[in-house]
Amino acid sequence: MKLNISVGTPTIDSDSKISANISCIELEASSKVEIDFINLLPFASMANKNAVDLFLIASFVYGIDRFIDRHTYSTDGWSRELVVTFPVYNPQLWSKLTDKTEQLLSFLTGDYWTVKFISNDLILPTSEIGEIYKAPFSQVNLFSGGLDSLIGALNFLKLNPNEKLLLVSHFDPHISARQEQIKLREKLGERYPVGFNFIPSISVSLAYSQLEKEKTFRSRSLLFISIAVLVADYQRLPVIVPENGTVSLNFPLSASRRSACSTRTTHPTFLQYARELLNGLRLNSSVENIYDLKTKGEMVNECEDLDFLKTIVAISNSCGKRGHRANWTHTDKDHCGVCMPCIYRQAALQRIVDPTGYGNSIKKGFTGRHNQTPFLLSKQGQDFNACLDFLKKDLSDNDIRGELLINGVKDLTKLDGYVELVKRTRIELKEWIEKAGNNNLKQKAGIV
Repeated sequence: MKLNISVGTPTIDSDSKISANISCIELEASSKVEIDFINLLPFASMANKNAVDLFLIASFVYGIDRFIDRHTYSTDGWSRELVVTFPVYNPQLWSKLTDKTEQLLSFLTGDYWTVKFISNDLILPTSEIGEIYKAPFSQVNLFSGGLDSLIGALNFLKLNPNEKLLLVSHFDPHISARQEQIKLREKLGERYPVGFNFIPSISVSLAYSQLEKEKTFRSRSLLFISIAVLVADYQRLPVIVPENGTVSLNFPLSASRRSACSTRTTHPTFLQYARELLNGLRLNSSVENIYDLKTKGEMVNECEDLDFLKTIVAISNSCGKRGHRANWTHTDKDHCGVCMPCIYRQAALQRIVDPTGYGNSIKKGFTGRHNQTPFLLSKQGQDFNACLDFLKKDLSDNDIRGELLINGVKDLTKLDGYVELVKRTRIELKEWIEKAGNNNLKQKAGIV
C-alpha cells in the first residue's frame, strides 16, 4: 500500500519545544513529533539554515518511521512505500537533491521513499551560544551510551590532551538510554575534566500516535548525525561516528537478512550517501567512522585508556532489546544477552572481566528458573541461533565478498579489508562460544 504522508508546518512554543503534526491520508490517522530544541537553539542561530533543515527532516523521518508499523503496512512484509512532503527553509535547493534524499532514506530504512518539499514558515528565536561552546573544538562525536561511543571518546581524550572534544547525544523518552549517557559523561568528567564538553541529550519522540508504533529504529542514526552536523556547523567541525565495523557492515547471518532486511544504521554506504547529501547542501562538516575496519573486540582491546574502560564498561549499554524482558531468565539485568549487539559485546569483552548483567547467558554455570535456557525456543533467540548457523558455514573469501556486495558495499577499495573484518569477527565469536558455551552450542557453531 502506498502511503501519502504530510508533515504540518512546525511550531515552537515558549519552552523552545518544536512540534509538527504527521498525518496519513490512506490510514486516516495522525501523530505528532516533539523536539526539545532548547539546547540546539543557540547552534541553530549560528548555523547554515540547510543544517537546520537536515535536522528537522531527520526528526520527521524518525517520527514517520515510528508512526507506520512496517509489518502491518508494508508492500512485501517488510518494506513500506512512503510518499512524504517535508517543510524546509530552502525548498528550491532540496528539490534539486530529491534523488539523493530518496536514495539515502531508502537505503537506511529498507523502504521506498518518495519525497517532496514545501516552504517552512517557522521562525526560530535567536539565542546566544554559551561560553563553554565558544572554545575551539577538534571534532564532534556521537555519544549514545553504548560501548563503542565510549571507546571513541576515551581514545580521543587520551591521545589529544591539548584538544577539546564535543559530545552530542539523542534519546527517545520511550526507549531512553539517557541515564547511561549521563553516568558515563560524569565518569569521563572525573577522568578528563577539561578535555570535553557536551550538548545535553536531545529528545525527539512521538507525543502521541493513533497507530501502533513501529518497534525498529532504523532511522535513528540519521537523526543522531543531523544533530551533530547542526552543532558542528558553527566551527565547521568533523563529525565522528564511533562504531565497530562488524556492526556497521552487519554482514547477513542468513539469506533472509540480506539487502533491505539488513540494518544499515552506520553502514559505510549510508555514510557515503550522507556525505554526498551534505555536499549538496553546501555543509562543510564531514561524517566519518574511523573504526569501520575494526571488530568490537579490537576496539576494546586497543582502547587507549583500557584500564579506565574496565572500571566503567558496566555502565555502557549495548542491548538492542532491553525493553522486551518476557523470556529473560533474570529480568533484573540490563542486557538481554541474546540479541546480536549483546552477542558482539560478550565476544568483545571476553579478554577482560565482563561485569555486564545479562538476562540470558550461554556461560557454563549460569543458573535461572528454567532447566533449559528459554531464549533458544523464543523469538528473541532467533539472533543467537542464526549466529550459530552463520558460524558453522564454511565461507570462502569470494562468498564473503559476494554477500558484502549484495548487502550494499560500494567502496571497492575497502572490499578486501571488509572481507578480512568479517573473517576476524567470525574468529572472535567462535572463541567466545568455545570459552563460554557447552558442547551442544559448540557443535551448532561448527567448533567441535
